[in-house]
Amino acid sequence: MKLEQRMSGCNEYRCDLTKELDDISGISKQHYYDMFHHYILADEWCKNQKCLAIRVPGGTVGGINFDNNSIIIKIVVDTNYVVKTYPANVNELIQKFVGEIIEWQ
Repeated sequence: MKLEQRMSGCNEYRCDLTKELDDISGISKQHYYDMFHHYILADEWCKNQKCLAIRVPGGTVGGINFDNNSIIIKIVVDTNYVVKTYPANVNELIQKFVGEIIEWQ
């Protein structure tokens, strides 16, 4: 899973997972501008903890845990916080990203 910087010089990234979350939550249909979409916070603290925050403006909605080889080992989204439009099976749908290697850009 390739992380692409959302804006130059920041620790916020977009990837296939954030695009999928935008689509299944309906955010991509509600908001044209990228600033309202899901993104990954990957600052040094998060990288050292091996847990990247999945965020939307206004809050952290989940996390991505990875191992020493940057392989995703766990992804969880909280369906009861901030985004109320996730389908009930959102956590099942995103498990396809478990096992992928995070490519830092």
